[in-house]
Amino acid sequence: MRPQTALAPEAPLIQALARGVCPIRTLMRAFQNAMLEAPYRYPAVSLCNFHAWSLAGASPAVEAVRIFRSMLEEPPVRSNSGASELYPCNWCVALREQENEKLAEFTREMKRDKFRGWVIEYGTVCLFHGRRLIEILPEPEAELIRQIIASNQKLESQLSEFDVKVRRGEKGGGGVLGHIAEFVVSQRGITR
Repeated sequence: MRPQTALAPEAPLIQALARGVCPIRTLMRAFQNAMLEAPYRYPAVSLCNFHAWSLAGASPAVEAVRIFRSMLEEPPVRSNSGASELYPCNWCVALREQENEKLAEFTREMKRDKFRGWVIEYGTVCLFHGRRLIEILPEPEAELIRQIIASNQKLESQLSEFDVKVRRGEKGGGGVLGHIAEFVVSQRGITR
């Protein structure tokens, strides 16, 4: 896979299509990276473990200190309860909102012949977003996503064949592992 230039988190979905991986996941990663690189743009008073450690390890220290200080302040207590309640991670909430916007954008774009044609010819979606798209797309677009997901199952067949060869002591065919590794890596990158 050749190196790609970074995408802006607000980039349109169409810019993420040619990357050979799920375009929604690609933009979600760009958004999450933007939060870490410039946390002052994404205020937070509550972070999950993943995002707190990411902030500590990857963000500018000045910004990390500011956010951690705000998290150490006394959390507000809701007036209808006697004890303080747990609050969701502000960055996870922002990611979900961004994700929903990109899913809606994908749905809108499927009405355009050029976009739909590209998806038919080269489309890739991760399993998670593929399932979400199937839930919201009308037929026959949902069927198209089902076919893309089904093509992912070919990887399982390739892996099974490679496993048999390895167990017989054959050494060749490691390209299968690289291909599958690329696919698996494209499936991750943001928390759920």
